[in-house]
Amino acid sequence: MVPKVGSQLFPLAFIFRRLHSLTGLFISLFLIQHLYVNSQAALFLGDDGKSFISSVNDIHSIPYLPLIEITLLAIPILIHIWWGILYVRTAKFNSLSSDGSAPSLPNYPRNHAFTWQRITSWILLFAIIAHVVHMRFIRYPEEVENGYAVELVQDPGIDSLAKRLDVKLEPQNGQIRAVAPDFGTAELLVVREAFKSPLIMALYTIFVLAACFHGFNGVWTFMISWGITISERSQKSFSIVTNGVMVAVAFLGLTAIYLTYWINLYE
Repeated sequence: MVPKVGSQLFPLAFIFRRLHSLTGLFISLFLIQHLYVNSQAALFLGDDGKSFISSVNDIHSIPYLPLIEITLLAIPILIHIWWGILYVRTAKFNSLSSDGSAPSLPNYPRNHAFTWQRITSWILLFAIIAHVVHMRFIRYPEEVENGYAVELVQDPGIDSLAKRLDVKLEPQNGQIRAVAPDFGTAELLVVREAFKSPLIMALYTIFVLAACFHGFNGVWTFMISWGITISERSQKSFSIVTNGVMVAVAFLGLTAIYLTYWINLYE
């Protein structure tokens, strides 16, 4: 006889906690891929973001991409957010000072990590919504007859860059309508335009750091929850791995923010 979901052997809370954990691991893997692709707009200095353009065009050419984005990205993120909100609402922190009415154990680093995991979850909730609205709806390239069009603001380097990337610039209503030959080039212009703003740079810095900490601290707890790192030694060893990956992926994200416009594609 197979135990039913919701039975004493497999209670719903257990099932949803495991589902939350699995979706978190999947999202962390996506974060590595996403920030690696973004870093190519800046990391390979001097190639005018052509590595980024090639990677984005490859992704954009995947068959049934909208369906894949919904089933393999949007749904896991929504599941993780939904159950994560339940976690946050019931979380009790013990890393802060207390008057004695609540536990206070600030001398344990993992207690601070637990607190920051919940703080970053709120940051990410609003940041992900803003990011999707900004990049997927407000600034998403428009498909036109000769390629993909985006709206830009004039800056010192756009004319030179447009010539190198075969982008046509058309003055329009005090702005510039740029028509790129392919989707990847149009996306590069969108990323470049976003990181011209110091405010956007600051907000995305918080976003990237919060995402990297939340994701890879979550991977560390995933390994414990699934019984992979049981001993204290294995947990400490894997902590070195996750912290190293966290720093490396954060570096990729920050290069896209600070090097895309101001260093690699300024002129």
